[in-house]
Amino acid sequence: MTMTFGKLRVDAQIFEELKKNPSWWIKFKDNPSLYIDIRKDNQVNVYFEGGSIARIHYCSKHKKLQVFTHHKYLGLPAPSKSKLYIECSDRIGYIYDEVMKRIQTQYSQKSMGEGMNTKEKWSEKFIQGMLAVKSRNIHLDTEFAYKDIQEDIRMDLIQCEDGHITFIELKRIDDNRMLHETNKNPEVIYQMRCYKNFIEKYSSELLEYYKKVFDVKVQLGLPVPKTVPTSINPIPELIIFDRWIKSTSKRDIHRQRIYDLLKRNDIRYKVITNI
Repeated sequence: MTMTFGKLRVDAQIFEELKKNPSWWIKFKDNPSLYIDIRKDNQVNVYFEGGSIARIHYCSKHKKLQVFTHHKYLGLPAPSKSKLYIECSDRIGYIYDEVMKRIQTQYSQKSMGEGMNTKEKWSEKFIQGMLAVKSRNIHLDTEFAYKDIQEDIRMDLIQCEDGHITFIELKRIDDNRMLHETNKNPEVIYQMRCYKNFIEKYSSELLEYYKKVFDVKVQLGLPVPKTVPTSINPIPELIIFDRWIKSTSKRDIHRQRIYDLLKRNDIRYKVITNI
């Protein structure tokens, strides 16, 4: 099966409607704690701290934009056990501040109990979201996903610097997929090899796709990297978030084993300790 993202159209009706700047769209765009990404099926997702808080699409039947968000953020009961998201385009503009307040108190790790905002307790999603917000000058996309009979790919961050697109996998230092008790290769090694093979196989298709993503974001007035994508980095990068505040001999040994393992397997990585 040939990979295609042909469904993404720069001139799709959803983007034409969003260019009219409905009030709720302006509020989403102007909120510095949010980031917005384009999806290959001509939908748009709004994210807060790594979690999708709104999904926007164009309903051809009703000829209008529709916004779906979780019922608890709207302060409403779930329509059913299997239906947790409610279409709210007619009211989201009026209740936007209330919705964001609920999101910040019910979802945000920063608003949880005392001590929950220490980096040792940060989730991978939270780290991903904060990296996206704080690197808007190179941020192009998050949650790249592709699945068919042969491939099952999901990469966390896509950055573009000087026109070069790099696919990034994010892991915490203590993730059990990073290290086995034995010298057996952990899951992250196979992940990175799989991503590398996928990128090499579909490099030209990925470049064309991200050129369209870039164009759509420009049209919608969303933050984009300084330079349009011109090439694909064939080597994915692993970002390791070292969230251990206190250093111990056991943790030092754990770190060094990971670094040695990644070097032996030619995995490109970098370590960050804060965001």
